[in-house]
Amino acid sequence: MTALTGKSIAIAADRQAAAIGELVHKQGGTPVTVPIQGRKVLNEREAEKDVKKLIGSHFDYVILTTGIGSKALEEAATRIGEHEAYIESLRETKLAVRGSKTIKWLKEKDLKPFIVSEDGTMKELIGALSDLQLNGEKVFLQQYNKEEERLLNQLTALPIELYQSLPYHYIEPEEETLHKLQNLIIDQKVDAVVFTSKTQVQNLFETGSRQLSGAFADKVLAVAVGSVTADELKSYGIHRIVEPAKPKMGAMIIALTNYYKQQA
Repeated sequence: MTALTGKSIAIAADRQAAAIGELVHKQGGTPVTVPIQGRKVLNEREAEKDVKKLIGSHFDYVILTTGIGSKALEEAATRIGEHEAYIESLRETKLAVRGSKTIKWLKEKDLKPFIVSEDGTMKELIGALSDLQLNGEKVFLQQYNKEEERLLNQLTALPIELYQSLPYHYIEPEEETLHKLQNLIIDQKVDAVVFTSKTQVQNLFETGSRQLSGAFADKVLAVAVGSVTADELKSYGIHRIVEPAKPKMGAMIIALTNYYKQQA
């Protein structure tokens, strides 16, 4: 008998759901895939417009928040024949970045960050910017795939001139799938829910948050792939969270199995 035998584990992810489900199955658990991530759709014209803005203007800081967004802007620059100018524009400004994939992309382009969010969160990145003596600096923000009011409010409160780049637009998850996961949690028909992004958490709690919080406080265990996702769960009052030391899928399932071993 393995640690997850008899456990039903809901998976809120989409792209990595099959791999996570296989890991759960190997540990004896029953994976229930209920993807509520939603979809990112590239807007090529918007990305190309943003690249032209970056190249044609002087920005004091460029904030890069996701690896996929950074690559989308690079690909847009290539399409319009401005790849070299785009990379050079980034080289000549101060780069503020979050996320391991964003940092990996910078290394591939031999770009050096000025500010790095050590815990991978935008909260820490904005805190580092707030500590600087800003006074009207121009800031280019490569935004998340989904507009975040809290983030924008914090940034616009700084004495900066902000340009927002959103190369991807966001399509909400199917309501039927979202309601299915909400009901599984509220009725406590699953033992745990695996979250691999803060977007999944936000989508889940858009409605029915009180009942959901009660279920998580009672039987259902929240599992987060990393600190960004865990912090989002905490913002909704969820504090019984399993989180791996390193934000990796395999490590997350090992952390989950270790939790149930300790409980046993």
